[in-house]
Amino acid sequence: MEGLSVGERSISPADVLTQGRRPVHFLATSLFTNAFYLWGNAAGAAVAGFVFWALVARFYNADEVGLGAATLSTLTLLAMFSHLGLGMGLIRFLPESGARGPRLANAVFTASAVGAVALSIVFLVGVPLWAPRLGFLREQPLYTLAFISFVVASTLYVVQTYTFIAIRKAKYVLIQAVFVQLSRLALPAVMAIFFGAFGIVASGGIAAALGVVIGFALLARGLPGYRPTGVVDQASVFKLFPFSMANYVADSLLLTPGLILPLVVLGLLGSTEAAYFYMAWFLGFLLTSASTYLALSLFAEGSHDPGALRVLSRNAVLGGVAVATLGALFLLLLGDKLLLTFGREYASEGATLLRIVALAALPAAVVNVYLGALRVTKRTGELMIVAGVVAVTTVALSCALLPLMGLAGAGVGHGLGQGLGLVIILSRLLATSQGTTTERVRWLLTSLAGRSQVEVHQYARGSGDAKAT
Repeated sequence: MEGLSVGERSISPADVLTQGRRPVHFLATSLFTNAFYLWGNAAGAAVAGFVFWALVARFYNADEVGLGAATLSTLTLLAMFSHLGLGMGLIRFLPESGARGPRLANAVFTASAVGAVALSIVFLVGVPLWAPRLGFLREQPLYTLAFISFVVASTLYVVQTYTFIAIRKAKYVLIQAVFVQLSRLALPAVMAIFFGAFGIVASGGIAAALGVVIGFALLARGLPGYRPTGVVDQASVFKLFPFSMANYVADSLLLTPGLILPLVVLGLLGSTEAAYFYMAWFLGFLLTSASTYLALSLFAEGSHDPGALRVLSRNAVLGGVAVATLGALFLLLLGDKLLLTFGREYASEGATLLRIVALAALPAAVVNVYLGALRVTKRTGELMIVAGVVAVTTVALSCALLPLMGLAGAGVGHGLGQGLGLVIILSRLLATSQGTTTERVRWLLTSLAGRSQVEVHQYARGSGDAKAT
């Protein structure tokens, strides 16, 4: 961005993108390079997931698909809960841990694995109470032990992803995912012969276990001095715990709607409708995942340089909204055609849900970036409040609307939850500005849509003066 004059005039993103070759330098900042790797991972997972569920729909009947999808959602939910937010804590504290970084990482891995075993056992014991349709997990000791192992593997996989982001090696996330997705695609047909609905679960669990092995090998390359080993270090874990616990609560709230809604649909509408729901939700929620990954990149970059957070946040909002807009247009036009891959019933029953969830990615982009900025500034109270409002609104409205509107009711609930989160955020931003209402609105629009030339120039050059800005 050399050549941009320094002045007080605000410039728009379009002004930045018309500076010859300068977009290359703008997008080459580590905020976007790491985000691109994460997006590549998400895109690869989307394609592989699309093929995976297409294969599953061919080898299993709709009832088995519904049970398998609900079980995989539960497995993912347990994996996200098991690490108690310590993965997020690594993003914030690993950059400043120095030579103690490898020990800190291993302590987090150990604590997360123990948490995964404990939580999965609690879930299995209470299956008759909260998910009786998943009782098949307790029918055979092999299913029970395998399920616990899969939860442990999935938990470690999640924490490894956070660790790669913390050390700004997001390319390792993509490399690891390639092995996971390829192995997952090879398993459904074989698993269907022996295990029925549990074959769907085994396909995902075995692939996650392979990913963990690959992840430890990559981490040994990316984090100097790291070797995987069990470490019990209560002091290090407790140092992360207050911040991690707040992020744990916020992440649990944000992820719970998407992971618990398949169970809600299963209970209210049946296993066949749960299958139709899961396919549409899976495709539509990919757009929201894009801004989630961008927010993680913002979190990592802001943790390394908190002074640049203002510029980083604006860039992240612009990138997130742009991706969500393009993706939503694509799914609005071709979403029903994509669902035909799974079968005509999947398209007819899930197309409306898919389009609504795709549109909800627009407000979600702003919400996710704002939450990423709150993590950097350690404003954990506000983080939990916003996440709680979005989650409670989504689940409550979905439960109320599903019996009335069918599967589309869950999409409407999700969209209104994200919209309410956006309203709260815009209200908070306006409340922190000064002047009349018109002046505050103008300030907000300028803040979201552009930046001063001073900020652009300083950030692009990596100047320490950006902290003052």
